[in-house]
Amino acid sequence: MKNTVICKDVFGNEYECSVDDLDVRIGVYAVIIRDNKILLARQWDGYSIIGGGAEKGESLEEAFVREIEEETGLKAEPGKLIHHATTFFKRDEKTQARQSYQFYFTHSRLEGEMHNSNITDSEKTYTDDIPEWVSLDKIDQINFRHSVDLKTIIAAYYESR
Repeated sequence: MKNTVICKDVFGNEYECSVDDLDVRIGVYAVIIRDNKILLARQWDGYSIIGGGAEKGESLEEAFVREIEEETGLKAEPGKLIHHATTFFKRDEKTQARQSYQFYFTHSRLEGEMHNSNITDSEKTYTDDIPEWVSLDKIDQINFRHSVDLKTIIAAYYESR
């Protein structure tokens, strides 16, 4: 086993971190594609996939439902698990380094009016906008701020169908 890992932040900066200092995080993400568009959260100076960390005592499915409602205002149910990844990240150089196990799901139901009035105080530090439907034809033109490449996520979505 390695003694250190390289953690990246959403801007691509790299930090060498001791494995003893890593916090473990489980992330659950929603891959919502409709009419050749993907629903993405506006974060920092770009976009990210909808989702976030599971809370203690929460199943992946419960986290999926909560995260979608927090970030979009929509009601959803998880569909199929289509991708998973392990990443190492830091929000910035001063924050805790994390080893993140990430799970990406499709959805089986999506309804309601989109809004962002449910976002947490922590989320308000990097987003203040409602999610946006982004054309799949334009994903090369956006700043995607997530630890797994958007094309990898989209390919997993279509491979699962």
